[in-house]
Amino acid sequence: MLGLLGVARKADHPLDADQKDALWLLANRVAFALEDRRLQQRVFRSLEDLQPQMDMLQRIRAAGRYDSTTNLLTDPGLEEADLADWVKDALTHYWGGPKLSNSPLMKLRIVQSLINNYDGNASNALRSLLRRAVDQVKPEGDRRFTSEWILYNILEMKFIEGRKVREVAGRLAMSEADLYRKQRVAVEAVAHAILEMEKNDDWDGSNV
Repeated sequence: MLGLLGVARKADHPLDADQKDALWLLANRVAFALEDRRLQQRVFRSLEDLQPQMDMLQRIRAAGRYDSTTNLLTDPGLEEADLADWVKDALTHYWGGPKLSNSPLMKLRIVQSLINNYDGNASNALRSLLRRAVDQVKPEGDRRFTSEWILYNILEMKFIEGRKVREVAGRLAMSEADLYRKQRVAVEAVAHAILEMEKNDDWDGSNV
């Protein structure tokens, strides 16, 4: 059962045939909309269930192309899309987990330079770099829930605060499908910020 539909009327005013037909038409449309919504929720749940397997395949592909004897960014097989995949994995386990501790991003010069600032803890070094990159996506001023802040809010709520997709989508007043699309853009922005920091010889590791 999808729901209940009640119609109020006076006892001495029975529905005529046209009114009954209109009522059934309305009920069928409501039932169709509810069923469509339920199917959408099943699709989104299925995508969430498949995400770990997709992430694992991406890590396998990345590991197969990565040569630890070369600089990460000078690898001729490296594409910026790969970097974005690694950033997303690391953000997914921002507060700890194999996607952070085993990330290829550990080989970045900036991360290696930061390790000494965190008593040799590479995970903390990478986490601080991710935080700095996320902050570079942040617009100026106090935090707001406007279109200008949408990418930063997705990064902050989804990865830093660890909220569920449904909760983030509801808070930002968007569909889950739209959230996934904008999340990809937000992650790419973080990857670009990290890329620029890695290429910049003048960055100050003490400020990261």
